[in-house]
Amino acid sequence: MQCARLFPAALIVAALFLAACQEAGGPENPTPGPEVTRSAPEGPPRALRLGLGLQPAEETRNAYVSAFANAARNADLVSIARVPPWEEFFPGAVVSEDTHALMRLERDLVRQYDLSLLFAIDPTDGAVQRTRIAGLPEGPPTEEGFLREDVQDALVAYAIYVVTNYEPRYLAVGVEINMLRARSPEQFRGFLEAYRRVYDAVKEIRPGTRVFPTFQLEDLLGRLTQSHPPQWEAIEAFGRRIDALGISTYPYLSSSIELVREIPEDYYAQIRARFPGEILITEAGYASATIEGHSWVGSEREQEQFLGRLLQDAEANGFSAVVWVAERDPVQSRQGGAAVLNDVGLRFSDGSDKLAWAVWTEWVRRPFPAAAGN
Repeated sequence: MQCARLFPAALIVAALFLAACQEAGGPENPTPGPEVTRSAPEGPPRALRLGLGLQPAEETRNAYVSAFANAARNADLVSIARVPPWEEFFPGAVVSEDTHALMRLERDLVRQYDLSLLFAIDPTDGAVQRTRIAGLPEGPPTEEGFLREDVQDALVAYAIYVVTNYEPRYLAVGVEINMLRARSPEQFRGFLEAYRRVYDAVKEIRPGTRVFPTFQLEDLLGRLTQSHPPQWEAIEAFGRRIDALGISTYPYLSSSIELVREIPEDYYAQIRARFPGEILITEAGYASATIEGHSWVGSEREQEQFLGRLLQDAEANGFSAVVWVAERDPVQSRQGGAAVLNDVGLRFSDGSDKLAWAVWTEWVRRPFPAAAGN
């Protein structure tokens, strides 16, 4: 399947509302979001932390703040994914006030709502199946990517900025990084050098932060656009510098799965067999509609069945968290390859519920033993 952007890290383009961010957050307004009330717990306790990706229905500041508020009602954790602003973190560069303002807004919202935070530093380009670095300024050395020392320095500096200011519970460095390894081995080698430096630097500053890359499950298993035996050795490349295993999963995009009932019984259990430590589903999604020109069968019923299956398997195998990629569909449909993500929200763009939302809220209402915290 040819997609212009298979797995975008975030719908939000910070520049669309950075000016508005200046008006919220910071010491003058430490609670920039509306007050929310969470439903009373009911049902058996759960050990599984439930998270939502911060991909709002519209690219506006109000919609972004609302995404935090909705997560406060219906999740324990939020996920922010972002391409590094490279030019601001090259040696000798200065971080812009826009970046500081956005950080303050997001940090204050996480604190206001007492949410756990997964911050994913996403330095590869999803538009080309993560075969190259994303967001570098144009110029002759751009193709060198992660092999450039200043790029590695910038990745380390940005990671330090994130952990110092956001204080995330989880720091993912490299998103769906097995795709880079399989398609651009030299770039992966450079990334791995930078990752090791990031890991060591973060551990000196905040040793309790869980640092890890994430892996795309369907691609790892050879079920996406390339057919091959499972490439579990991609995980082993990180040695002991991996505090948890982060997995993204979109089985409806698989080349060998058309319906939820076709997902193998051990599809998620096999991850536990390969990794004894903490495992998180850092991104999950399933389309609730079929799009003309694409091969998958999407429906609300299929999405509902997949969500139930995923949560049950995650809990049964001792995973620590499941993050659904978006609470709502976008108001403005994405075009081209990005259209594969138009219908993955658990609710429609106007806030009305899909069938899967009842499954999600039933799980969310179950009491979580420990406070979510950050």
